[in-house]
Amino acid sequence: LRFAERFYAAAELGNETRDWNEDNITATTKGTYIKLGADFNAYRNWLGMENIISAGLRYGLASFSQELNGYSIYTTDSSFPTEFVTTNQEFSGLTASWIELQVGIKAEVFNNLYLGINVQLKRQMSEDKPDNFDNLIIPGFNRTYDFSDFGAGYGYTISYLIPIIKKTKQPKPITPEE
Repeated sequence: LRFAERFYAAAELGNETRDWNEDNITATTKGTYIKLGADFNAYRNWLGMENIISAGLRYGLASFSQELNGYSIYTTDSSFPTEFVTTNQEFSGLTASWIELQVGIKAEVFNNLYLGINVQLKRQMSEDKPDNFDNLIIPGFNRTYDFSDFGAGYGYTISYLIPIIKKTKQPKPITPEE
């Protein structure tokens, strides 16, 4: 939604289910997220064009659950094989929030319909951690790491510019030089 000539309000809603399958642990993350923010169009279009090269800031909020499906018990004794324990322990009611910087491009393919790609740099602000487990993936944020609150990502979009007020750009009149 454009609210000024070069500024856009942006919102993203999503629902994710992701599996984590490693040799020593399997888990499933399910949840929803919302991102709210604004974009600045750094590209000055030619007359009749509506493409966007944007930089934007978002605030993200996720509500999700983690399910620990199984894990292996670490041992250094080679006389006993590593045991894989299957458990279906669910941690629900978890939340997380973050701030992200997005840089991307959007090209108008039809009137007010855009295809775009972007890259994201994210900084985690808060998260609920379950007892005796850690969040492996946060919906909308992506992968988490033990010793860092930062993350990165990329995305592709199909977006529609809601034409509440549409002004037609008029070419500037050419004045004769004296």
